[in-house]
Amino acid sequence: MVVGVCSDSDVLKAKGPTVYTEMERADMIRECKWVHEVIVGVPYTVTVSSLDKYNCKFYAHGDDIAVNEFGEDASKEIKESGWYREFKRTWGVSTTNIVGKLLLNIWHNMEPDMPK
Repeated sequence: MVVGVCSDSDVLKAKGPTVYTEMERADMIRECKWVHEVIVGVPYTVTVSSLDKYNCKFYAHGDDIAVNEFGEDASKEIKESGWYREFKRTWGVSTTNIVGKLLLNIWHNMEPDMPK
């Protein structure tokens, strides 16, 4: 399996600041036993030519829509080409949820005399 890790700059434009850098994300993905190759710095909006470049037979993404910096489906070209495969995401596992829980935990554990 080939996994592309989006560049920090593209993620920032589309979603906001990352929790982990692209290199940290790549290192985590390399630990997956099914991953054969990790490509760092891929564009957030995927194209058929980028899949061709790495000999990919299809593109897989979770069932949440990935919207690029222009508010467009970042997988639109791939979906139209027939190369798109979708899988069910694990509910509640997302950067947004993790950051939200961390912030709530910090807020609930603040000293009583600190403003909330």
